Amino acid sequence: MKRDLKTITIFFRASHALEQVVKDEVLSHGLSLSEFGVMEALYHKGPLNVNQVISKVLIPNSSMSYVIDQLVAKGLITKTKDAIDKRVYRLDLKRAGRDFMDKMYPVHEKRLRQVLDKLSVEEEKTLQILLKKIGKQ
Repeated sequence: MKRDLKTITIFFRASHALEQVVKDEVLSHGLSLSEFGVMEALYHKGPLNVNQVISKVLIPNSSMSYVIDQLVAKGLITKTKDAIDKRVYRLDLKRAGRDFMDKMYPVHEKRLRQVLDKLSVEEEKTLQILLKKIGKQ
């Protein structure tokens, strides 16, 4: 087999298709992908400081302030100065944010499972292993 770059093309097409499913799902709930990324991190990890959120989601540092301000304005998260280090801001879901995610996340998860369930359990595990192998370079 000739080792060309066809794998990259297939990977990008699959990635784009999956990203579009996620984008459509998230937008249907009134959030941008970046806003959802922050909400999801807080939903699953609990309160985090801004740098911790940046390390968990794929949002450039330069965009994070805007995303956080949008979520604060929507009444979904709080942004408070850390009690110990006043240079650090802590983010947390407000009750409205938790309620929103409690309703939205299961729908989101179900939609993504519909896409992934095209793979067998074995195929999905193999894909995870292979993608981690590429991603850890």
